[in-house]
Amino acid sequence: MTRYKIVLAVILGFGLGGCTAKPLSWSGAVNASVSPRRIVLVQAPIAIADPRLRKLFAPDVAKDSPASQQAIQNAVDIAQTRALAYMQSALESQTGIRIINSATVSRVIDKWRIDNADTVVTPEIAERLRAVSGADAILRFHITDYGVTPKAWRKAVITFEVVSTLGIAAFAYAKPATRALAGVYLVTEAIEETAEAYGGFWALDEICRPVRIEAQLITFDPETAAWKTSATGLSDRRVTRLVRKVSVTERDTQLDNAVHNAVNGIVADLQR
Repeated sequence: MTRYKIVLAVILGFGLGGCTAKPLSWSGAVNASVSPRRIVLVQAPIAIADPRLRKLFAPDVAKDSPASQQAIQNAVDIAQTRALAYMQSALESQTGIRIINSATVSRVIDKWRIDNADTVVTPEIAERLRAVSGADAILRFHITDYGVTPKAWRKAVITFEVVSTLGIAAFAYAKPATRALAGVYLVTEAIEETAEAYGGFWALDEICRPVRIEAQLITFDPETAAWKTSATGLSDRRVTRLVRKVSVTERDTQLDNAVHNAVNGIVADLQR
């Protein structure tokens, strides 16, 4: 069944020692001649509109109520504070990069909305930020998935299940003897596989609390998006979480570990 395949893949893929951070994508590399030694570190916000956050942090509160929104916002604030602190510490201790920060730099970031993950850093913005900071580059990062299976993983699994189901249905339809069964199979199997996949996602969420972070390095001279990557951190592995209630304290510890591991994955990728 799909849910068991997903859980087994994660348990085997991350080993008996527990779940660790692994970079998921790579595009480009930093040329050694322009490797930055001073950077402006910018964190873009988490989108709190994700309904999965409400299920995680406000499951017993009315949807879209002030209490629900506040619970989600509190969780997001904690996540971003942790991620920023871990990123600063890891960069400075593991890479020797110096992080440039000041009130003037913050004003430029706010003015040009550099802390928006969709904002394109134009030559004008890059020159302005370099002038006030003396930095070589911007490292902008943000959490894309917090405590839940990353959207990219979910889409990949569902796509595989749908494509494989369509393939079997098409094969059945091609034969007159089984043509009448093709439609019934397509509907029932698609529903079953999708439900099982989401059951598997729930299992992974409970066991490892995935946290995915994307990061992008934008150099000033020349102004270019030099490097981009992502990493997903997972907490320690305890399969018993599937058969008991996970306390809020344990859940928060899982999330803290997952954030830390995701940050370490980003920094390790940057070093490579």
